Amino acid sequence: MSEFKVNTITNRDGSHGPQVCGITTFGSSGIKLPSGPTAFRGRRGRGIVAGGDTSPARLSSMEFIEIATAANAVDFGDLSEAKMNLTGASSSTRGVIMGGTTSTSPNFSVKSIEYTIISSAGGSNDFGDLIGGQAKDGAGVSSAVRGFICGATQQSSYGNYNNTIEFITFATTGNSSEFGDLASAGKQLNAGCESSTRGIILGGYRGTTPADPDATNNIQFFNFASQGNTTRFGELTQTARNVIAVSDQTRGVRMGGFTEPANAFTDTMDFITMASEGNATDFGNLLGNELNGAPVQNATRGVMMGTEQPGSSQLNVIQFITIQSAGNATDFGDLLAVRAGVPAGLCDIHGGLAQ
Repeated sequence: MSEFKVNTITNRDGSHGPQVCGITTFGSSGIKLPSGPTAFRGRRGRGIVAGGDTSPARLSSMEFIEIATAANAVDFGDLSEAKMNLTGASSSTRGVIMGGTTSTSPNFSVKSIEYTIISSAGGSNDFGDLIGGQAKDGAGVSSAVRGFICGATQQSSYGNYNNTIEFITFATTGNSSEFGDLASAGKQLNAGCESSTRGIILGGYRGTTPADPDATNNIQFFNFASQGNTTRFGELTQTARNVIAVSDQTRGVRMGGFTEPANAFTDTMDFITMASEGNATDFGNLLGNELNGAPVQNATRGVMMGTEQPGSSQLNVIQFITIQSAGNATDFGDLLAVRAGVPAGLCDIHGGLAQ
């Protein structure tokens, strides 16, 4: 009797095809495949937007798309309660939603963590709590095994900024653990992206008090393998907060935001090569001057789900880019609900996973 493992089949577009998990045996009686719900898995490449708001109402609903195919979003399920100002992180199977604000705590954030199974439409489940307490508007970063919340604030007005980095282990429910600190400015309304070895934090507020809420163009990074503080990476092409970011394994792209001192929404996108510290380079433009959408990606595409434009005009627009090809965003489809307010973006392919 012999044993072998069947690894993932990777399609030409970078998505994963049917996979056999576990040990398969063969002998005189033929091949015996493993049984159980994880024995076979089809293509990955799903993106989910969770929570957010339609101003002034927060949302509990979640919607999903298949990122490889432009189309309108489909209902996925609901969070435990309506939330906005969320942080999302994902493994290849689980999407984790951290912190946020609720209708029962509109002036203060919450410390709860919940999760959903990305491949199975349905509601969310309790995961644990953030050990640093309540947090909203932190940057989400994902490795293959851990999800990170980087920076945040504890109340709806400026102030009480948190420069800590906390992490959870996707496979095991429980409370978060401390990883390190953001060493540079960009403590809230920042964006996160990742390679298979690094987490990158882009832009955000640099303020330490309500009187100093200015944005930053700072980019900083940390290594997944070594707990500790971030290190300076470079600068964005703009000073911006309320930004989002997407990435494949080599390139990270910042999308939109609110620029200072111009005090204006922006349609600018810029990119970095994550293995090499340095300043960002122009990438192209969004469909409009926009911020506060949810980022998702597969191996080739980055997608913004939902958005807010000047005048608090919230839209149900979905738009995408090809991460390795600089250029302007393209229309993807529409959400079921108008949605902004920093919803969480969850996806089962991203730069932190080996494709």
